[in-house]
Amino acid sequence: MSLFLCPGCRASFEPAEPCPGCGTQVGLLGGVHDFLADSERDTRAKGVEDFYDVRPFPGYAPGDDAGTLIDRCRSSPFLLGLDRAIPADATVADLGCGTAQISSFLALSSARRRVVGLDACRASLHEADTFRRRVGIPNLTLLRGDLFDMPLPLDRFDYVISRGVVHHTPDPFGAIREVAARVAPGGYLVIGWYESMARLFHRGRQALHSVLGRPVWALDPVLRRRDLDVEKKKTWIEDQYRHPLEELLSLPDVHGELRKAGFDWVRTIPPVPEGDELFQPTSEPSGFGRFALRLGWVARGLTDEDAGLVSLVLRRRSASSG
Repeated sequence: MSLFLCPGCRASFEPAEPCPGCGTQVGLLGGVHDFLADSERDTRAKGVEDFYDVRPFPGYAPGDDAGTLIDRCRSSPFLLGLDRAIPADATVADLGCGTAQISSFLALSSARRRVVGLDACRASLHEADTFRRRVGIPNLTLLRGDLFDMPLPLDRFDYVISRGVVHHTPDPFGAIREVAARVAPGGYLVIGWYESMARLFHRGRQALHSVLGRPVWALDPVLRRRDLDVEKKKTWIEDQYRHPLEELLSLPDVHGELRKAGFDWVRTIPPVPEGDELFQPTSEPSGFGRFALRLGWVARGLTDEDAGLVSLVLRRRSASSG
């Protein structure tokens, strides 16, 4: 079964060929299948797209190749654990993939995986496609599409990842529902967003930036790093201090929304588990336990290089489990 839907008749099809049902042909931006073309979009969503067109995030270094990307991603405990925990033959969707560094990493790590990266930003996808062509990643398909009208079938992917995306949309909970709907029964979802308590310290940094007209580098763990070049720090400042659309969501609200959609708790990140245990279930905390967890995220604000981005890992109930 195809992983894609025709934008004309919503039938299953392969975007490299005209739809056999209605004849619709999807255009190409280089090697990216463009399901959006020049269609009108929500003004705020278009503003986010325009923002990333100027400075795609995260960017690639000029000398990046397959080896450097794999090494960089494996230096992240989260990404290393993600790769180890996803089977070598899984279907994976990275929704709101940006420059597709996670998508590329997961595809390069196993040639048998089928990985789809979807984003709305032309510039980000251009960087992703340029890297994909240069290093050769045939098992990665890149799509330009709208998170609220994805050309992807429901209930289809073994693993769906969407980190750092839903809080930049006009309707974060609607975006969460759309992303979750692509997970196959029994499959897994990794959803990441700016958590309302975890982001508190960075909100203070943003307030200082508004007053001073510049960030206070001593308070930001990313800007304090000596191994990052000036361009990467400029990109971080744009993304973290000058973004046109940012919503904060609480862990209880996100979890409650996904519980209603048929998902069971697996774990939060942080903390990152060791080895290949990322999708091994943990006990769902009580209300007090969730509050204590969130207080821990506040406490790590000065050293948190994700600036309050947390992830929730969940498993979609299978049809037999009700």
